[in-house]
Amino acid sequence: MSYETDNPWDRSLREVNRFMEAVARKIPILRSLREAFSGEGDGFIDWDQAREIAALVAQSEGPGPFPDPQVRVQFEAMRERSEGLVRAYTGLRPLEEVGPLFVFDRPQWIEANLSSFKLIFEPLAESYGKTLRTLEEQRSREYNLGRRFTRGLLTAQLGMVMGYLARSVLGQFDLGLPRLEDSGKLYIVYPNLLKAEEKMRLEPSDFRLWITLHEVTHGFEFAAHPWLRDYLRSLMERYFQSVSLRLEDMSLRLRPEELRDARRLNEIISRGGLMSIIHTPEQREILERIQAFMSLVEGYSNLVMDMVGKEIIPTYRQMSIAFRHRRDSKSGAERLVERMLGFDLKLQQYQVGELFCREVVEKKGLEFLNLAWKREDNLPGADEIRHPYLWIERIEGQEGSRVIYRNI
Repeated sequence: MSYETDNPWDRSLREVNRFMEAVARKIPILRSLREAFSGEGDGFIDWDQAREIAALVAQSEGPGPFPDPQVRVQFEAMRERSEGLVRAYTGLRPLEEVGPLFVFDRPQWIEANLSSFKLIFEPLAESYGKTLRTLEEQRSREYNLGRRFTRGLLTAQLGMVMGYLARSVLGQFDLGLPRLEDSGKLYIVYPNLLKAEEKMRLEPSDFRLWITLHEVTHGFEFAAHPWLRDYLRSLMERYFQSVSLRLEDMSLRLRPEELRDARRLNEIISRGGLMSIIHTPEQREILERIQAFMSLVEGYSNLVMDMVGKEIIPTYRQMSIAFRHRRDSKSGAERLVERMLGFDLKLQQYQVGELFCREVVEKKGLEFLNLAWKREDNLPGADEIRHPYLWIERIEGQEGSRVIYRNI
């Protein structure tokens, strides 16, 4: 077949595809990546292929043990105990059920989260499609190979994101986005807990209760204040509907040989990897609100698990030290992967949110911090989450002497 009429971009993509095919014949996961890049379809994400890639990445170090019924019974008992502890410490009163709790292996966790990933990635895929169609109209030609490469790129990156998370997540609270029927569910990824316990030499019963405390606290945050879920969903929908991806910019400037240039690759990664996004002022404002909100959610749960944990868990101090060391001692490869996929933001949310919550509690008490959940206007903004005194001053001005809040 002749390719004389191809543009340089299509010729470059073909060389990348040939290289991937040659390597992928030898290794299962790369074979799945090759299939992602050679697939056909109307959409820009092959969800079946992404699921397969995710499962291969998740189990690349072995399948991991499957949780038996006795383990599930033990975790259910820890969930019930954690509910009493969180209720007594925070003063929050759930208006809906917290739980149930599911103990998963890694493939089960992937299946449980597919709908949430679709909520996030489908708008991005649609934006890629619109940008490519605009490019085709401007240049009066079809970019068939570019379309196939983009489909493969999104499918492969989505699969690797899900697989990497499935190997890393210890516990999760399901927000019910987009499936409201999933709201309130708690997930424990059992193989990852076992791996962490062994690597950090932790007492299993103490560690599992500590992680369960964290997830149950998330459950209380949203069950006691159901409006939070609608607020976050609205922000996410607004953000993804307004996303503009720089596919054309990437197609004009990225060449296969650049992937061998360490300086150029670092520049691409620093912009957010191949999923980089151009943010308008409106998008930046929405993203900052999402980040501030998630920092509060994560920081509050960290505060509660630590304050309750140090009172009731014998090995709390050992676990706390081991966890901090775990965060600080990741390998260069792990940090590179997290940076490419944007997961370093999650750690920043934990740190910023926890510092905010601790400072507010130290200066004004937990009941004052609980005012953040009272209504949307009380949530800390991007500047306030980093400078707690700004939030304290504003809330004191708004609430006056009515600074004690309980949702009962």
